[in-house]
Amino acid sequence: MKKTIRFLTLTLFFCFLAVPVMAQQSIAIVDVDQLLSESEAGKSVQSQHTKKREGFQKEFTALENKLMESQKALVNEKDKLSPEEFAKKREALQKELQETGRLFQKRRNALDKGLADAFKTLRKIIIQTTAEVSEEKKFDIVVTRESVVIVDKKMDITDEVLARMNQKVTSIPLAGQ
Repeated sequence: MKKTIRFLTLTLFFCFLAVPVMAQQSIAIVDVDQLLSESEAGKSVQSQHTKKREGFQKEFTALENKLMESQKALVNEKDKLSPEEFAKKREALQKELQETGRLFQKRRNALDKGLADAFKTLRKIIIQTTAEVSEEKKFDIVVTRESVVIVDKKMDITDEVLARMNQKVTSIPLAGQ
């Protein structure tokens, strides 16, 4: 009986020793939205996009006004023109309107693609910079701020990543017309 109790005691003792010891994971948080909007490169992309969009809007507003004037002039000339001439001029105006619409769509798509490409480049820079900070600080896991509800401010590395990004790159060219 003593041998059985001794055996069970030793068995339980060794079972508890066999429980794996979990190493504590070090976790960091990074706010990607903040980096996209507050970094020098992010501000540069947004500024370039705004300027191009405003220039684009002015150009097409002028074209639209010109076409409206042409349409008014055609309506005023209707009584002076033969039905064939009127139809011919109306067709030409319709063609010009369609061509302007296609040009508008093409330019808008190019601007949107340029913006998407610039933000894709910016996201790559964010990932690279975050990886560098994570490696230096020996973080095991980095999670985006959007994935976390409550977090200790000490875990947030966004400001450090932002400072390094601003040292690396201050502008990303925005392609597109």
